[in-house]
Parts: sequence; C-alpha cells; structure tokens
Amino acid sequence: MPEARQLRPAAQDQHGQDPEIRTAAAAESRVAFPQNLREDHAMTPTRRALLAAPALLALPGAACAWAPEKPVRILIPYTPGAINDALGRLIGERFQDALGQPGLVENRPGASGSLAIAATAQAAPDGHQIVVANTANLCMNPFLFANTGYDPKRDITPVAVVARVMNVLVVKADGPIRSVPDLIAAAKAQPGRLTFGSSGAGSSPHLAAELFKAKTGTDITHVPYRGSAPAQVDLVAGRLTMSIDNLPNALGHVQEGRLRALAVTGSARDPALPEVPTFAELGFPEVEVHVWFGFVGPANLPAPIRDRLAEAIIRIAEAPETAERITRAGATVWTRNPAQMTTLVAQELDKWGGVIRGANLRIE
Repeated sequence: MPEARQLRPAAQDQHGQDPEIRTAAAAESRVAFPQNLREDHAMTPTRRALLAAPALLALPGAACAWAPEKPVRILIPYTPGAINDALGRLIGERFQDALGQPGLVENRPGASGSLAIAATAQAAPDGHQIVVANTANLCMNPFLFANTGYDPKRDITPVAVVARVMNVLVVKADGPIRSVPDLIAAAKAQPGRLTFGSSGAGSSPHLAAELFKAKTGTDITHVPYRGSAPAQVDLVAGRLTMSIDNLPNALGHVQEGRLRALAVTGSARDPALPEVPTFAELGFPEVEVHVWFGFVGPANLPAPIRDRLAEAIIRIAEAPETAERITRAGATVWTRNPAQMTTLVAQELDKWGGVIRGANLRIE
C-alpha cells in the first residue's frame, strides 16, 4: 500500500480560509455582514446576482407548530464572495418573512469548511443555528482530515439542499489543447509535466481533477492556490495547463474568450454553456461531479423543527425571483428535503471516499 501523500493546504477557496471574521448586523439588511469587510468587500458577480433578488412575500404554511423564538444564526464555512456565502445570505435575509425571525449570517471559515460544521454539530438542537453545507465539507473532508470534529452520519441533521453546480474543464483559449483527447494525449506523452490548478488542497476542483486523472489514466501535477481567482489568473496567463473548477468561477473567463471550456462534469449540458459536451458524451461517464449546497443543523433536531426549516428554505429557493438569480450566477436550483438529503450524503460519502482513498490523499 503506497504511503499517503501529505498535502499542505496552501490554498483554500470554498473549502476554508483562516477564521476570526467578526460579524455585525448590516444597517440596510436583516443579515449580519462581516464588520471588517463591510467597507472594502468587493461584490463578486455571483454575490451581486444572488443578492439582487427582491424580498419575498410571506410563505404559505407559516402557521405551523414550530416557529423560532429569536433570530436564526446561519454559519457560512467560508469567507465572503463565493457562492456558498451568497446562497446563505440570499436564504437568510428572507427568514423574517418565512419564519417570523431574521436569519443572521456569520462567516466562520477555517479547516476547509470544517470549523463551522463542527460548531453547529455542538449547538443546541433547537432550530436557532444551522450551517451552509456542501459536498466538500460533508462528504470529502472526513476522508482528508484526521479529525474534522464531526461525523456527517452521526453529528448533524440534514435539513435541505437548495442548489448545485457542475464543474468545467478549462484550458487557455489560445493554447495548443483544443479538446479532451488533446489533453489526454499531451498528459500521457509527458507524465507529470502538465499542471492543473485548484482553489485549495482538498477542494472540489482538486478532487474533480483527481477523478479525471483516475478515469483517464493520466498523471497531471496539482498546484493549489488560495482561492479560485488566482488559479484562473495563472491559467489565463499560461502558467497552468488546466483546471476543473466550479462553473460559476470560470464562466466569465469562458464567455469573454480568455479560457476554452472542453467538457462539463454534469449529467447533462449546462444551459450557460450549451455547446460544451459532458464527459459522458466524450466516453467518460464516471467523471461526473456536482457540488451541491444546502443546510444542516445539529444532531437530534426534532422533526417538527427540521421540517419547518426545510419547508421555508425550499420555498425561498424555488421562488421565481430567487431561482432566476441562482441560475444567472451559474448554479441550478436543485432542492432536496431532509430524507432525500440524508440519502444524498450517504451516496456522496461512498463516492468520494473511494476517490480520496484511491488517490492516497491526506491533508495535514
């Protein structure tokens, strides 16, 4: 058995940065914004599209048995700017209408998203704290880290999934690689010489590329970055060969002609890039990756509380105004109730556990 490669997380995107971001209520919103970022935090296209949605009317079914007695804290496991953050704020700012109490968003990054999940796992199961969860922090981190502080099958309660994105394989637009067969041929001709960038060791773009390598029999060297943006800059500049990033992160570069999209990791083509084939169309059906985003609470969350939160969250996500902004941001509205989310987590743990063990990956 080969010795596990120790990966030092020199880069993190949606999978964690150093924490200690304080939050305070924003004057113009019911949602708490990071105090130290309120002045100079740049609004990314993803955040701008999602947060532009108008307020919703009160949701049907509000007169249920359970209602929060105080604001609901929504932890975001990453720093502001990525789709995790934007989705959490979009849902949270509509809690007042949906549940009668505001959602207070708090960014708590660190340990590739594990800190916020662990904090919520330890919270009181009373419905007043939930956390934005995704494929990575629930179904990848437990295999990458020796101790995340939580067991996703034991220590959390799945509440609802609201959206998902696929990844896209991109290369420099004016470079020599013009197709997936070109890339595979170049990689096999020069084992270990080609490079792929990711937004951090253990991130979903990293593991999507590891899955691609495993299914195509190629050896391509990983270069981790501190987020997607710098990786995309180096790819555009020709300092990297490729990346398989979350589609919203690469979409602008593709649309503006700086990067060429070769394939998407979805089960069907993405409406934002209808001319780009899926990996399945190219003969690699197992290279399928969707990064989904949802909400979980502590273990032992009573069913009436869980179901009331799920109803509100799903109705907010499916409202036409919200759905339009999610689509414009490069994601797809994809809702799942508590039972469906529980099944999804179990399936994804099986899938990514195999990928990570097969690549012999560990993060210190």
